[in-house]
Order: sequence, then structure tokens, then C-alpha cells
Amino acid sequence: MMPLPAWRLGGCLLLPILAAAAGYAAGSAHSNHYWQARLAASVAGFQAERSQQLQRQQAAALALQQQWRQRTDRLEGQLLDKQQALLTLQRRNAQRIDDVARNDGPRFTGLGPDSLRLYRQLLGYPAELPGAQPLSAGAAAQAAGADGGLPPPDLLAHAADYGAWCGELEQRLIALKQLYSRQDPQP
Repeated sequence: MMPLPAWRLGGCLLLPILAAAAGYAAGSAHSNHYWQARLAASVAGFQAERSQQLQRQQAAALALQQQWRQRTDRLEGQLLDKQQALLTLQRRNAQRIDDVARNDGPRFTGLGPDSLRLYRQLLGYPAELPGAQPLSAGAAAQAAGADGGLPPPDLLAHAADYGAWCGELEQRLIALKQLYSRQDPQP
């Protein structure tokens, strides 16, 4: 047998080499398209899932915000009602101060018995002092005048204002406690 010339051998091998190279290129392109399509599908699925998750989180946050808004609106309404009741009480106390000061009259050098009872009530204490003995009106009338002292209506007005202020602070504190109590809406 005669050896094949090199150019013939190269020609015979060229076709399979070109076929292998073309097959590799085609397979590589096909594989590349396949994996790009899988990656795109995976990314699209992830984005869709993430979008749905964000929508659920936003819906839950909106529901929680609405619960808090309803709760604060309810507590705000209660607080406004209580403040209105305190204003009504202040007006009623101003009238009581005038009545008590007129009833005690000028015969006392400070607070008379009715004024003292009202003073204690306005500050939130019981009207009567435990074990207190009433003074006779004759002894009080014999006392020296209080030229530089505060008149009973002014002292009583102070007690009414202070008592109302304390009551308003108490109502605000109660409202805050209710707002932040353990019964808070949970996400």
C-alpha cells in the first residue's frame, strides 16, 4: 500500500474536523440559548414571587395602619369627650365657688367651712377632714381681718384650675396607656 500523501490526509481529516467544529459551535449556541431561557424563566419567577410577597406585605401594613388609625381616632374621640366634660365641670365649679364664697361671707379671715370643703373637693380629696371639729361662727367673726391675704374666691379658683389641669393630665395619660397597651394590633 502506498502511503497517502499529506495533502490528501489533511483533506480527509479536514471534513471531520470542520464537522466537529460546526457541531460544537451549534451545540454551544443551543446550550447557551437553553440556559439563558432557563435563567430568564427563573428570574421572571423570582420577580413575580417577590412582587406578590411585596404586595402581601403592603396589604398587611395598610391593614395595620388602618387598625392603628381607627384606634387613635376612637381614643381621640374619647379624650375630646373627657376634655369637654372637664370644661363643663370647670364652669360648674366656678358657679359653686361664687355660691360658697357668698354663703361663707366676709366673716372668715380665709376659707370658711363651706369654702374649705369645696377647696378639698376641687383638689380631688374628700370634702370632710377626718376628725375635724367645726368652728363656731362667733369665734371666726372675732378673728382679726386678713388685710393682705388672698380672698376665698381666688383660692378656690386656683384649686379648680389646678384640679382641672390634673384631671386633663390624667385623661391624657389614660389615653396614652390605652394606645400603647398590650392589646395593640399585631402585624
